[in-house]
Amino acid sequence: MGKQELRLEAAVRRRAISADDRQQAAVAIAAHILAQPIVARASRIAAYVSMTSEPGTAPTISGLLDRGIEVIVPISLEGGELDWVDYSPDAPRHTTALGMAEPEGERLGPTALAAADFVLVPALAVDVDGNRLGRGAGYYDRALATAKAPLCALLFAGEITDALPHEVHDVPMNMVVTPTGVFRVP
Repeated sequence: MGKQELRLEAAVRRRAISADDRQQAAVAIAAHILAQPIVARASRIAAYVSMTSEPGTAPTISGLLDRGIEVIVPISLEGGELDWVDYSPDAPRHTTALGMAEPEGERLGPTALAAADFVLVPALAVDVDGNRLGRGAGYYDRALATAKAPLCALLFAGEITDALPHEVHDVPMNMVVTPTGVFRVP
């Protein structure tokens, strides 16, 4: 199956997840992330504001902020690039053309990701070799090329697969967190 077919399949599967199951998944994922030693040592973590269909990031971001960790989140730029802003729960938000709620704030520049100690990445699926299936626009693969920190995809249970199609420019993950636990890519 090609990437586009896999994306469509993932969208159907995710739409079937109830709101209660989504909330439980978000809380479980947050508990796993906050228990990681790398998080305890971090001063800046790159995260993202989740869309309804994605594993929720609100409990994770809240937990990171409660620990005094700076959280940066992406802002979509024209041309398929990402910029970053410090996350504040009180910041006004706007909805992008891609349907994402992005907080407003002072832009840190596209290279801000390079100073993150840990990077949380949205994904539709990840295979056992760390290959990630994203939404297909390439924003994250371009941004992740500058990351120096471990990369961690957040998934619902059952979204780790044996193999995914991937290309040379696709940036592999080091770790995956699901509601059921943490998978480290060998």
